[in-house]
Amino acid sequence: MKPLGAAELLDVWERGLDMPLLQRVLILLTAACPELSPDDIAELHIGERDERLLQLREWMFGSRLVNTATCPKCAEQVEWDSEISDLCIHVPTDPITKDSLSIISGKYQIRFRLPNSADIAVVLDTDQRKDKSSELLKRCVISVERDGAEFDKRRLPKRALDNLGRQIEKLDPLADIRIKLTCPECSTQWDSLFDIASFLWSEINSWAERTLLAIHTLAGAYGWTEQEILSLNPIRRQLYLSMVSR
Repeated sequence: MKPLGAAELLDVWERGLDMPLLQRVLILLTAACPELSPDDIAELHIGERDERLLQLREWMFGSRLVNTATCPKCAEQVEWDSEISDLCIHVPTDPITKDSLSIISGKYQIRFRLPNSADIAVVLDTDQRKDKSSELLKRCVISVERDGAEFDKRRLPKRALDNLGRQIEKLDPLADIRIKLTCPECSTQWDSLFDIASFLWSEINSWAERTLLAIHTLAGAYGWTEQEILSLNPIRRQLYLSMVSR
């Protein structure tokens, strides 16, 4: 994986404009991970994918995260900040077994793998009347045995699926990042879900809009091309913008 230059990032942003968030993430990682094919990227388990997104975010915008959440009791807006290193709990998985893990739940022995972006894309397209969480878990089941005999994974009871979900959360903690927050108004405490994919794309969108405005301003003032302006490092580009605005 490599950092993206300004021109590369602007191209990623443009290609992702009319795409759903999941596709935007895959476009971003495809550009940043030339050593992997698009199919390989889609098959990264969610925690591994998000770990790469966190690394990209640190390279592009720094290690400090600042975000807001809404208190579930009084609706107060709560601002929180964190360092990326505080979120990156890396749990190594044996590469031989990571696509064939197993759990015993009651009478059921379940072989499974961790969910990936391809699974989420399929589940998002399923019938709205279906429980998407259960559908996602079922996609991750490779095989099931009951009392030593093969069992239809589509008939797994809810308790077994719930146990499987808890095991997946344990094995892939970065797939479900939660921040412990306390409301300064009513003292309510809760865990707020942090989605690096939507957070990072929002930052990329804001950066792209600022960058296009800078290109417009500098091109008009100096006659430079877009490529010449993007080749400037951010500090020098900002210094030129400051001189134009005087």
